[in-house]
Amino acid sequence: MKIIYFGSPDYSLIVFKRLLESSHDIVATVTQDTKKGRRNKQEKTPVGLFSEINSIDTFYPADLNNDGFQRTINQYYPDLIIVYSYGKILPKKILDIPKLGCINIHCSILPKWRGASPIQRAIQSDDKTTGVSFFSMHAEVDTGEIVSSYVVDIDDSHNTKSLQIELSNIAGNMIDSVINALSSNSKLVKQKESDASYAKKITKDEARILWTSTCREIFCKVRAFIEWPVAEAVILNEIIKIYDVEYEICNHDSGVGEILDLSADFLSVRAVDGIVKIRKLQFPGGKPITASDLKNSNSVISKNIKKILEK
Repeated sequence: MKIIYFGSPDYSLIVFKRLLESSHDIVATVTQDTKKGRRNKQEKTPVGLFSEINSIDTFYPADLNNDGFQRTINQYYPDLIIVYSYGKILPKKILDIPKLGCINIHCSILPKWRGASPIQRAIQSDDKTTGVSFFSMHAEVDTGEIVSSYVVDIDDSHNTKSLQIELSNIAGNMIDSVINALSSNSKLVKQKESDASYAKKITKDEARILWTSTCREIFCKVRAFIEWPVAEAVILNEIIKIYDVEYEICNHDSGVGEILDLSADFLSVRAVDGIVKIRKLQFPGGKPITASDLKNSNSVISKNIKKILEK
């Protein structure tokens, strides 16, 4: 079967590699156009780089609606297009090209959490399960018939990055059976519109933690926003980024937002229903550090925290 793969980031590369190991013919790859990285150098996507290394025709279109690009895709006579985290919406003219249509890999159990940020929204909402859905692509985003899906439990050790990798590995393991199901005309399942929910794109404004939130809400936000925009909160009138926390539900006489302790393990802060224990954080202009680093530091911030705790 002739397949064109649309994908961009490192976790999309997991599925792409599995496809290259299969018996199918990956005739071309389409990935995001190159972007300027550090020092204004052009940086290609992980999928694009790996595709080029393996001598696969690789395209970085700035405009998917360009007639010339669409003619190029047509000339490969693909049986199937597979899309996983490509980063752009495919126009109908491209969706109509493959004989078997286009399949998208989506990291939720559709129709729940359609949209741009399904993993972040699932963790932020403290969902207990999520999964991977393979569905037939229509012009309307994330609404097509389900080819296959796989449910995964979300536990407290998961953050967006670790769950993304786990789901990508599951998708890679399933992709061959999904292709076989399509080629054998297996029955597809329509999504139930009444069960649909939407995972809107994450904004930087959502990163702010309020100490009037519950410990669990803060814990979920930190895990959900671990890569971007990274959860942040005000401590000693400084906006700090928070990367890793635990929490303890308890009653305490101190005020919300008050610093309670600085140990080798945690910087502890009072939330509305208990104590948030910060393991890894970052102050403005600095690098991410552990609570132990902060405790052993001679920085002004460390000294100010210690003064507060001595009172």
